[in-house]
Amino acid sequence: MNQNIRDRNYYSNVLRFFRDNIVKIIPEKSLLFKWLCLIGFKIAAKKKHILRTSMKIDIPAVEHCNLSCKCCTAFGPLAQKSFIDVESYKRDMEKLALLTNSQLESVCFTGGEPLLHPRLLEMFDIARSCFPNTELSFMTNGVLLLKMEKEFWDNCGKNNICIGLSRYPIKLDIDKIKEIAEEYKIRFDYVGGASTPIKAMWKYPLDIEGKQPLSRSFNICNQVNSCIRMKDGKIYPCNTIACIEHFNRYFGKNLEVTEQDVIEIKKVNNISEIYEFLIKPKSFCKYCNRKGIQFGIEWGISKKDISEWV
Repeated sequence: MNQNIRDRNYYSNVLRFFRDNIVKIIPEKSLLFKWLCLIGFKIAAKKKHILRTSMKIDIPAVEHCNLSCKCCTAFGPLAQKSFIDVESYKRDMEKLALLTNSQLESVCFTGGEPLLHPRLLEMFDIARSCFPNTELSFMTNGVLLLKMEKEFWDNCGKNNICIGLSRYPIKLDIDKIKEIAEEYKIRFDYVGGASTPIKAMWKYPLDIEGKQPLSRSFNICNQVNSCIRMKDGKIYPCNTIACIEHFNRYFGKNLEVTEQDVIEIKKVNNISEIYEFLIKPKSFCKYCNRKGIQFGIEWGISKKDISEWV
């Protein structure tokens, strides 16, 4: 692991530790908590403004979900039922493997809820074929895990897939999930590292008028150069840009994603073109009111009201 990767991981871990422990001392809804978090975001973002030498890629297998959490940063409650096209995904993975000599930091299948995709195991096989030595994982709310067939667990074991379990305060038989994972020699982890259930959400408000200074939004964004999504032949620099279509469709808005906000994989000749793309502010940053972030919002089911996102 090179120094740039170690630095990014170090500051991400520091921020995660801060997030998980400061709430034990300072209430999340307090101005002090917000002020400290914004400072942490700025420091972490600055450390991520370094040209990459490898990449973590998220693959949104689906963008709809079976939980519908309010303030969902992937706009899952607003998304229509749809599944990533496996053939297009395969072409993208093969091109990415060619560009990187089959070397990535990690590939994570996300959503929505990825276990809803009927061809997810085929996607696992493709990923492992293209990236034999890369860490593969999927992020799940866990609701469907104990309903999965033996074929699923066999495939996860064969392809060395890690389970990343989100920490929502829902009823799950964690011990049984861990028991099965251990039986099939499957790695198990919690998203964010800590096993304590998340009882509150963070709201990253959108400015639908697009009046936010690009540099400010970019310089306090905790997704900068780290939350990289690939779907339908394109690389997206953040989750918000990749999923904003659901917000636009549901509420009849037009938060525009321009050619400057994405990069088409088929047009990339060298992986350095993607790395250069990732460290530059995007036109879409004008819609992200990062300074207006809200903490301590009690976890619950979305009412699909626009106030959850603006």
